[in-house]
Amino acid sequence: MEKHIFNSKFIDLIKDDKFIQLVKESKNPDHLLENLILKNQENSKDIQYAFEFIMLAKNDQKTLNRNDANTILKSIEKRLQTNKQKDKTYISGLKIASVIFIIVALGSLLFYYQITKDPLKQFAEKDQGKGDQALIILSNGSEHVLSNNDSKIDYNFSLGEVIIEKKEKEEEKLRNSAATNLTVLNQVIVPYGQRQRIVLSDGTTVKLNAGSKMAFPAVFSGKNREVYLKGEGFFEVHKDSCHPFIVKTDFVDVKVLGTTFNISAYEDESVASTVLVEGSVNVSQKNKILGNQSFVLSPGEGCFYSVNDEKSDIRNIDVNFYTSWKDGIYQFKNMPLLELVRKVKKYYNIPIQIEGQELSATRLSGKLVISDEINEVMQYIAKTLEGRFEKNKDGIYIIKN
Repeated sequence: MEKHIFNSKFIDLIKDDKFIQLVKESKNPDHLLENLILKNQENSKDIQYAFEFIMLAKNDQKTLNRNDANTILKSIEKRLQTNKQKDKTYISGLKIASVIFIIVALGSLLFYYQITKDPLKQFAEKDQGKGDQALIILSNGSEHVLSNNDSKIDYNFSLGEVIIEKKEKEEEKLRNSAATNLTVLNQVIVPYGQRQRIVLSDGTTVKLNAGSKMAFPAVFSGKNREVYLKGEGFFEVHKDSCHPFIVKTDFVDVKVLGTTFNISAYEDESVASTVLVEGSVNVSQKNKILGNQSFVLSPGEGCFYSVNDEKSDIRNIDVNFYTSWKDGIYQFKNMPLLELVRKVKKYYNIPIQIEGQELSATRLSGKLVISDEINEVMQYIAKTLEGRFEKNKDGIYIIKN
């Protein structure tokens, strides 16, 4: 590994997955850089610049602000202009490498600014929701509770109304008083234990799973139809060949013209998945420093993006196992109890423990109806295992033989 690093130049290093992983996972970056440079003085500048570039890109994702980014970039540019005592050939080569580096670094910063300044993402991050209440938040800042699980949100654009359809043909009409010269954005926040259905202005239907949020314009305008998703959603996109539909997440972007697919991009999970039911989608990675890939899926295929490895795996799947949640059902085949319990914990946001490794590894097949009552779900799981469950004084559900 080290020999490979030392024989590489700057551009090769910032495209090398092993080197990127080494830098990102280091618990003591300064010590790592010092050791790498110490072991190969001749390649020290390439190693240093590649190291700083990767650290810059790593910090971009969550913590780096504009001032910090500019400070780091200026520092790197200053270092690239040093070492004037070297011969002219080396200086010329260094300048070429410097230009390439600065172009790439600026590209990284531009990518960072685009992500952080995305109005959909910014709007989604303004409000975190209120615990167990499902909300629709309008661009004027007003928050409205969605009192029914799986209610339908629709629009009357001629009157500027948001219509919330409830059970038994009840309706609630909301007015968005945002200034007309501003893009009218809305956001739906779905707490754990609920699902919500939204009909967008173009006729696209979105079903949001528990623990999800989606920001979207009240009316699509421009060349693309864009929404921002955090969590899981099932999309039935209205076809419009002139205006691509793009679902933005923190890990991948999914671009379609008109199709049906499911995308799961929870921030606390290590895999983001896109599963295609019908039509065609283009899935683009967005977190890699260089060389982000894109994939075109066919019906029955899934793209599974590893957040840790920043790599995607394309494989054939049974789409029902990834989409049945929209109907209040989890389908599973030869699934370890541990994985099934993880899904239930995710939906209800409650602590569940399994007593014993052997029980955790027990494989199950079947369907689990997700009801409003967690005790009914726990009872079903226990009966399937020919076991039992209990809830202790700390509110933790425990599954036992």
